[in-house]
Amino acid sequence: MKKTKSNHRQGGVSLCAKSKIKNGNTSFELEVKEYKLRIEDFLKSYLEGERKKLASISSVSLQIMDFVIEFCMRGGKRLRAILLIKGYEAVGGKKETDIIHTSICMELMEAFLLIHDDIIDNDPIRRGGPSFHKLVGNWRKSDTFGVSAGIMAGDMLSNLGANVVLSSKFREEYKIGALKEYNDSLLSCFQGELYDVILENENKVSEEQLLKMIGLKTSSYTTVAPLVMGAMLGGANIKKIKIFREFGILLGAAFQITDDILGSFGEEKKLGKPVNSDIRQGKKTLLSIYAGDNASSSELKILKRNLGNKNLTEKDFDDVREIFIKTGALDYAKNKARGHISKAKNLLISAKFKSKPTKFLLELSDFMITRKL
Repeated sequence: MKKTKSNHRQGGVSLCAKSKIKNGNTSFELEVKEYKLRIEDFLKSYLEGERKKLASISSVSLQIMDFVIEFCMRGGKRLRAILLIKGYEAVGGKKETDIIHTSICMELMEAFLLIHDDIIDNDPIRRGGPSFHKLVGNWRKSDTFGVSAGIMAGDMLSNLGANVVLSSKFREEYKIGALKEYNDSLLSCFQGELYDVILENENKVSEEQLLKMIGLKTSSYTTVAPLVMGAMLGGANIKKIKIFREFGILLGAAFQITDDILGSFGEEKKLGKPVNSDIRQGKKTLLSIYAGDNASSSELKILKRNLGNKNLTEKDFDDVREIFIKTGALDYAKNKARGHISKAKNLLISAKFKSKPTKFLLELSDFMITRKL
């Protein structure tokens, strides 16, 4: 793979360089896009450095690493990495280039989890392209090889993420704390993924059980870990870390509830992943739980027939979505997400972190429930 030159390496792009962004975007959107450019620059450079280490093994290893790079560089707003940066800045951290470089650990972690999650759910699409195991399986004309490569590639990415933290330029005690949070978040995520699989096979699931699963599976690595790790690398005290942990739990829950809404009511082209897969798999979401608790007997029969059915027509999907609306499940889920964001924002405001990153995090909180993608 030919390495492309970049004009914004090592902090070369100013976060105020608005000339590179289309007119009409908010300052928040501009900042997200500028961070995204810098994060992706570091991410690609790091992965290409790892690719070179495989040159002496085999051509197959190199090709799989090319697939890894392609997968990691697909789309995504890099919000987890940005949360780590903002957690660091909010407690007074000033080493901008170092923290942006370190933030790619979250992108490596996420890629690992997405690859494995797609294997577990047997999803064929991720971020507008084939899921990793399908990509490799199609190349080798072997589904088994694709799954095996996906498991190994995911494991590798997880360890690379940890290596990024260990090789960063922060104080040793800060790195140890951040690495422990990295590992703890993965452990929580694994427990949450297992709990999610268990709940899929339960006839009756409560909202409390669902939120517990979301906290373990989603909030742990999506919002809590990056915020807490960033704060730790910035030398935050226990009180500030506790606030970020609580803020992250609320933010992560709102993110997942919104993600589940988009999973049933969004557009596949915009989402970059299959729409309706939650319905087809019978995944327990706030939508399906609330609808099941409030459906009429005839509506309940439709839900029981369609949720978890692998052979649904477009009309079947529409019938389920209609029930989600008629029972009030859609409105309930939206209001639940808004409530979590409201609590999260109040908590953040009361914490009195640095003003600029606080403003960004408040806007990001709103984005978590208003996003279309």
